[in-house]
Amino acid sequence: MTQSKHIDAKMQWLTYQVRRLGWQGQLAILLLVATVVIFFIVQANQAEAERLHLVVEDLQHRVPVEIKREKQSNYIAKRFYQALPSENEANQKIADVLTLIEKHGLALNRSDYSTRAIPQSSMVLYQIKFPLVAQYPTIRNFVTDVMNSQRTIALSHINFKRDDLNNDIVSSNLEFVLYTKAAGKE
Repeated sequence: MTQSKHIDAKMQWLTYQVRRLGWQGQLAILLLVATVVIFFIVQANQAEAERLHLVVEDLQHRVPVEIKREKQSNYIAKRFYQALPSENEANQKIADVLTLIEKHGLALNRSDYSTRAIPQSSMVLYQIKFPLVAQYPTIRNFVTDVMNSQRTIALSHINFKRDDLNNDIVSSNLEFVLYTKAAGKE
């Protein structure tokens, strides 16, 4: 019991001394303690970083590293080109887009097609441009269906124009790009 009273007396004395300092003194003590704690944390982290640095150096000297970047990049390029349809399939892919236009009840008055071979690659791009006039959700659903059904077609341009705010019909110009493998580059 006397030991408990002795501890209580010391705590009361410590509390009294801390209160005597005021908030500025209490803040200074808190900052001093925080600085000491942070110092020891930083020292521990520096020691661990130095140890890991030595481990890394040791591993670099012991383990032979094979660089296979050339083989890996060729493998990635090969898989990329395998995923592309051949140039001979381009007409069918374009016909599938036209079928989706009909499926969504859209009317196609005109369309423009152009091809472009990509230099230093085995790709040919087909640009497909056409205007559509319909409600915005219908055009958006059509574009979504094209993108979901044709993995090698990208939407490269789209714009909308509405002549009357009270009308829910919009005019749009769309441009898709179909990526294919050049013929003979199978």
